[in-house]
Amino acid sequence: MKTTARQHTQQHVVKTEPGPNRRERIMRVLMARLRVRDAETQGHSERVARFSLRLGRELGLQRALMKSLEYGALLHDIGKIEVPDEILRKPGSLTPLEWITMRQHPLIGSQMLQDIDFLKEASLVVAQHHERWDGQGYPFGLRALEIDRNARIFAVADALDAITSVRVYHSGKNIETAAAELNRCAGRQFDPEVIRAFNRIPLEAWK
Repeated sequence: MKTTARQHTQQHVVKTEPGPNRRERIMRVLMARLRVRDAETQGHSERVARFSLRLGRELGLQRALMKSLEYGALLHDIGKIEVPDEILRKPGSLTPLEWITMRQHPLIGSQMLQDIDFLKEASLVVAQHHERWDGQGYPFGLRALEIDRNARIFAVADALDAITSVRVYHSGKNIETAAAELNRCAGRQFDPEVIRAFNRIPLEAWK
């Protein structure tokens, strides 16, 4: 039986049940910490949050799940603040040992968030955002419906941004190319239901 993200995580922060203003302060602090460690993260996190919410609306998510999806998208890489600089900022390819360290960031991030009450559901997105529909992802090797639904939505949004954004290692592709790639990977990397939702949204809306 596969172990869930909840079973893997450990207590990391004091439990709290903040009001709306305090929630926003906590989010600002967490986002600021991540921005200091990885300057490219802010724009990426904001884009994938918008993409995720658009998919969530198309899929008819309830308000509470939409908020967890937004928080999870914004904080999906929060675990990278614990990744050593020589790995996180390395300009070239990572070694196999360095990849082992890098691939711990989803688990580290979920540990940081799971005991903050309003981020419990968001922590599942953080923990599982590199899982794949076919079970070939990490860190747990979850497959299909074992993966949190918000994490499955986020995975499509994350890939869309990765394909269309200019990165050090590649130039950004157009939305048509991105759509073709997402559809090609439906049922392997991505939840087919989420890809169908993506396809119902006009490509112009994504631009």
